[in-house]
Amino acid sequence: MEKLNIHSLEKLISWPQNRRIAFLSDIEWVKQIIQAVMMAKILSEIGNIKIILVDYSKTFLPEVLENVEKEYGASIMENILISNSLKFNVSNKVSLHIHNPSANEKTIHDFRENIFKVSSLFTIITDNKSSRALRQVRGLLKVYCSRVSQNVFMFKAILDKAMLEVSSRGIRDIYSILPEGLRKILRLLREASIEYGPLTVSDAVTIISHSIGVKRNVAHKILVKLTKYGAIKIEKNIIVI
Repeated sequence: MEKLNIHSLEKLISWPQNRRIAFLSDIEWVKQIIQAVMMAKILSEIGNIKIILVDYSKTFLPEVLENVEKEYGASIMENILISNSLKFNVSNKVSLHIHNPSANEKTIHDFRENIFKVSSLFTIITDNKSSRALRQVRGLLKVYCSRVSQNVFMFKAILDKAMLEVSSRGIRDIYSILPEGLRKILRLLREASIEYGPLTVSDAVTIISHSIGVKRNVAHKILVKLTKYGAIKIEKNIIVI
């Protein structure tokens, strides 16, 4: 299987140097897709490593694993062991995936009691945003996932953020779903924001209009398209890229 590259995500989570990551979202299917993609990614880079999925809430759907396995050509189902607790020995030769440790008081206790005893090669956690179980856990990079549009989500860590498409097919960089013309405009806006600082809607319209030789009303429509794709957001008249 070829290496699974999602450049924006890898940059955000400092992959593969960072091996203890928590993805936090209140949308259940998104957490499951993220977890399955991380399994496929680890398999693509390490090979046939043993995967342990601790599904505290007992909500993880097998078809999510099967769909992601098929999409990326991974061998998830052959390498996975599913449990509902952490009360077993975990060696540094496995990839440990923990889903919804904040499900209830019992699961929170089991998680906190055992997580510090784990020495797995990778530890990937998915949980809700409030994540009561993680409040006493150190050494994890927390990534918060928020919906921007239908299948586009903002992934935000402490120092950086990335816009990604999440669907039943997996996770893709936002650039991969943009038509080439819109990619060019997005690059122009990013370069301008780096050089000049935050752009207003009027600034962005002027840049687009002058750069590609269209009228301002056409440039404004292009901005609207970029927002519909989730490539940018407009907050208090400021373009957020």
